[in-house]
Amino acid sequence: MIGRAISRKTKIAEYSYDDVAGKSAKKSVAWNALSLVGRQGLLIVFSLVLARILGPESYGVVAQANVYMVVATLLLDQGLTASLVSRSRISRRVVAAAAGLNLTLAAVMMLVTYLTAPMVASFFSSPQLIEVLWVLGAGLVFKALAIVPRMLLTRTFAFRAIAIADVLGAFLGGFLGLIFAMQGAGYWSLVIQLVVSDAFVAVVLLIAARAPIPSLRFVELNGTIKFGIKIFVGNLFSVASRNTDNLVVGRILGSGALALYSLAYRVLLTPVQMVGQVVTRVLLPAVARSQNDLERVSLLTLRSISSISIVSFPLMALIAISAEDSVNLVLGNQWAGAVPVLQILALTGARQAVTAVNAPILIGLGKANTHLRFNIIAAIVQVGGILIGLQGGIVGVAWGYTISGILLTPYIIFLQKRLVGTTIRDMFLAVFPAFHASFWAAGAYLILNLSAMPLILRMSVGLVSATIIYIGILWIAHRKFSRIQLSLFKEMFRKRSQEDISIRKLT
Repeated sequence: MIGRAISRKTKIAEYSYDDVAGKSAKKSVAWNALSLVGRQGLLIVFSLVLARILGPESYGVVAQANVYMVVATLLLDQGLTASLVSRSRISRRVVAAAAGLNLTLAAVMMLVTYLTAPMVASFFSSPQLIEVLWVLGAGLVFKALAIVPRMLLTRTFAFRAIAIADVLGAFLGGFLGLIFAMQGAGYWSLVIQLVVSDAFVAVVLLIAARAPIPSLRFVELNGTIKFGIKIFVGNLFSVASRNTDNLVVGRILGSGALALYSLAYRVLLTPVQMVGQVVTRVLLPAVARSQNDLERVSLLTLRSISSISIVSFPLMALIAISAEDSVNLVLGNQWAGAVPVLQILALTGARQAVTAVNAPILIGLGKANTHLRFNIIAAIVQVGGILIGLQGGIVGVAWGYTISGILLTPYIIFLQKRLVGTTIRDMFLAVFPAFHASFWAAGAYLILNLSAMPLILRMSVGLVSATIIYIGILWIAHRKFSRIQLSLFKEMFRKRSQEDISIRKLT
């Protein structure tokens, strides 16, 4: 079944990593959506259940370890994936060399993790981190094995195999983690969840992608390294800016505070990033193949922004206004400190509807230098905001992260206008219908929230009412917009790709 997801009875020797004949971008979006929604949905559900069982302190230990592991995982890729996806053609020798480099770096990072684990544990004042990092460090080999196969499948829009791997991997890891948590394994249940999931995904993607045997002929990467390094450095700054909040909270405020902050961040922003990635995973190769047609890239950009906003705006609004009830109901009073963080970060989630497409546009157009400069500026602004906000605890950090992101938004809009011609008016028209409908949906929920109904009934009625009003406002006040979005959704599941629908028709 996995093999059929990639190619039609193609012999391994004849398999082309550039063959996208007959592949529909909209069909790819559907499988990509299943992959991301299924995987991230399962991860959130299992995270919430495990968080309730384990409590903030145990959850915070793995959250501290994850600060280190995010950087270690980034070092495995070094920008090669984006570089290879953006190239018009690649050979098996280049792919083999990339896989070999990934595994070599995984071995190096395993050794580095083993040696530095005591220092990281001392930095966070958490001695239990040492063994946790040793196990997670050993699991880096699974992450390395999956990088090149995932890139190959992405290039050929073979998202069906990725969906199978990601969804089943998330379920298997979460299920085993839950079993161990119920047996009293504490934070080790989270470690088991991560390692098992990564191992399963690596095996499935290797089978599906028909990747060549890794090679140490790194000379084959000479034409790729320069571009890849720029992307890597840009990503490094991006990761640094997006994880400085976790670093300073974990170091200064402790594992309990980090657990509250990181869970709120994950529950709130994971759905937004998930929706964004559904679109941007397909947007990157689509932009790369349309580099000489900037008008088409502009249309892809606006359509992507619109599609992200129609889900993220109402989701952020409802999470923000229902945060107190939701946290008490799902997680219990021990997680009450996460409520204000959820409400503040909702602004960041909504903002990402506009900014999520920036990186795939820059990389897809081959603008590695611009990507690097932007991430350096973004890192300076966001780290500064986080450090200033630290004086107010995790709530202050959330405000610092959110405000600094808002300050960067005009620069992102400027870059998109300069590169592909999208204007502020275009972007406003792309997101206004979702914003307008979300405003009335949130108002309806707030009014119902004043009633004396029991908590579960009040939340259920409020959610249903808000959803009906949201859909109703879109259909009545923004019918043309709704029809375009509905037609795009339907075309995800058709075998043939049709002509692109211009988002400029919203006017």
